[in-house]
Amino acid sequence: MKKSIYYSLLISAMISVSVAEETRQVDKHEHGVGVLNIATEGNSINFEFMIPGADIVGFEYEAKSDSDIALVNAALTKFEQTDNIFIIPSPSNCALVDSKIKIDQGEEHDDHDEHDDHDEHDDHDEHDEEAHNEFVAHYSFNCGNVKEIDRIDFTYFNTFPNSGELEVQFVSGVGSTSFEVEGDKPFIDLKGKI
Repeated sequence: MKKSIYYSLLISAMISVSVAEETRQVDKHEHGVGVLNIATEGNSINFEFMIPGADIVGFEYEAKSDSDIALVNAALTKFEQTDNIFIIPSPSNCALVDSKIKIDQGEEHDDHDEHDDHDEHDDHDEHDEEAHNEFVAHYSFNCGNVKEIDRIDFTYFNTFPNSGELEVQFVSGVGSTSFEVEGDKPFIDLKGKI
């Protein structure tokens, strides 16, 4: 029963984030705003970041030059060290058990071919040439005491100074909530939410 409630909350949160992301992409690709989904279940906590490439390396096209490739590789290395991105309180005794960092090459623009018969999409011609690459990072932790996670600090804003905001969706057995986190207040308060 508890798992079905958790999964219902998680699906609800993911749908609302997906709709927000879809709306954001339809209206305008928004630089300076990343998306973060956090979910807890039992003694585990999982993070999923989706951040525009411009916020991380200053561009969103596919890296081809040596200097651009070096910037992307340096950024990927920074993502491998979670302390560069966020800090979980040490009393929670959380240990990283899995992580995956990649660049989403912006396949959402491959769909424009199906819009060829719509005149209203003529302005997409110049947009098709642009990529909207995103850095996607997944982290999974097992925690000795997950309830000790009363706050998460985001060092991400110092590591990647082009970033402006994280839209956070948080889901636990207690419920779901959302946060907007910015560099001047780089943390979320989770007291009573796990």
